[in-house]
Amino acid sequence: MRLAAIALVSISISALTSAEPSKLSREAELNAVASADFPYAGFWKPDDCTPSFGLAIAPAGSPGQYSVSFCGPGGCFSPGTYRPNTTLVNDDRYWVIDSNTIEVRKCDGSEQATRYVRCPGREVP
Repeated sequence: MRLAAIALVSISISALTSAEPSKLSREAELNAVASADFPYAGFWKPDDCTPSFGLAIAPAGSPGQYSVSFCGPGGCFSPGTYRPNTTLVNDDRYWVIDSNTIEVRKCDGSEQATRYVRCPGREVP
């Protein structure tokens, strides 16, 4: 019974990640466009832009606020649901190294962080 449950979960995850993403699941990615008011908006990936996942950092409605959404092959978290909206600068969960490099602390409150670099956006269906 336990193996059957594990297999069902595995099949469900596979179906979700391989399904054609809807336009709604790409909202964060579509809005992640840098501007004079939101210079850190964009698509960010660890290290060298090769992973199939990353962060869509987009304007978040309030002045100076960004949404940070995790994106994978199946789409992105809706804005504001993966991490709380942030100013990035002066937020101890983020370290803006320069306009193309940001370190993001893990959500568990530890000091560990992942370095992300700005990358070209993905093809959005």
